[in-house]
Amino acid sequence: MKLEECKNYLCASGLIPSNSARNFSNPALSVTLAIKRNIIRPRQKVLEIGSGNLRNVLYIANSIDKVDLYCYEIKNTIEKFLNNYKYFKEHGGKIIEDEFDKEKYDAILSTFFLETICPQEKRICILKLIKKSLSKRGVLVASFRGYTGVLGSKYKKCPEGEGLISPLHTFIKPYSIIEIEHLLASCGFNKVIQLQNYKVNIPKNIHIVAS
Repeated sequence: MKLEECKNYLCASGLIPSNSARNFSNPALSVTLAIKRNIIRPRQKVLEIGSGNLRNVLYIANSIDKVDLYCYEIKNTIEKFLNNYKYFKEHGGKIIEDEFDKEKYDAILSTFFLETICPQEKRICILKLIKKSLSKRGVLVASFRGYTGVLGSKYKKCPEGEGLISPLHTFIKPYSIIEIEHLLASCGFNKVIQLQNYKVNIPKNIHIVAS
């Protein structure tokens, strides 16, 4: 499947996607909750897309025995956290360097990644590839930035109206819970479970499991 690129070349060429990957020390809440609820468990094949500094898959490796771990990330981000990726590979982790949809997985992780992808058509393509890559009972474990989670006053509006551009030259498209559910449904995910009991439609962060 061909991934759509932004038609506004001037804006797109100024973005630095690897700046979205921060050196967080703790795993995303969606991952810890998925482990706690036995959604991610031993003898599964787990892929993380947009793996950043590998905080999630390394946490899984240290929390669960006999789990087969894979990651998929752009070259610049891998180089940014090269020691982490070397450690991951030396301890049995697998780095996918080609298309990730050639195999099936029991769980695919995507935490604070999809909303950094521009334009919307590209996000949809990636979500459809994720769905294609899930086994029959496979699940997507995901975290999204909500509107109230985009902090600071120096963001600029994307010239194509897609979202916001940060001072670090990264793209962000915040979501509401309803928008995420509609996005996932449009890509074939007909069941979405919220991992927290949200009292508002636009929380700071949104953690879900979709199948």
